[in-house]
Amino acid sequence: MERLAQGDREALAALMERHYRRLYRVLLGYLRNADDALDAVQETFVRACEHAARWNREAEVAPWLTRIAINQAIDRLRRRKRRSGEQPIEDDDRAHGLRSGTLEADQLVYGREIQERLTRALTGLPEGQRAVFVLRHYEQLSLDEIAETLEMNLGTVKSSLHRALQHLRRRMGSLRP
Repeated sequence: MERLAQGDREALAALMERHYRRLYRVLLGYLRNADDALDAVQETFVRACEHAARWNREAEVAPWLTRIAINQAIDRLRRRKRRSGEQPIEDDDRAHGLRSGTLEADQLVYGREIQERLTRALTGLPEGQRAVFVLRHYEQLSLDEIAETLEMNLGTVKSSLHRALQHLRRRMGSLRP
């Protein structure tokens, strides 16, 4: 990151190699669409290059990049809402490992139904709650790490996660087939 901040554009390859997969997982969990997640990861690294000089050398790189990625996801969702109103976010079965033949047909259908319900429920979360939920449950970050990444107080992270879980429980309802 220091090399990139000094203008060495070749340092970007090493930065991408180290953080690309993790950022993709975060964005896929947030955006719920593989193509959008790929685009947002690319845009995250573009922004990192543009703002490398602003990076605080005493700060960790991963939370800084994650914050840029979350901001990219939020911007994408806002643009999507402005263009087309509130729409369910598409889900990509390949990204979640569902493949024909690995599950019984009724299990596959039920799994897709759950994924669709979860996608709709996540779409209904306020941006801050969605970011906290995704980082906690998709990336398994600790509450302290989430607070650092999102630049929030630990208490705010805890209450946002609690509210997100309450919202998801209400929206998901009963999951029994």
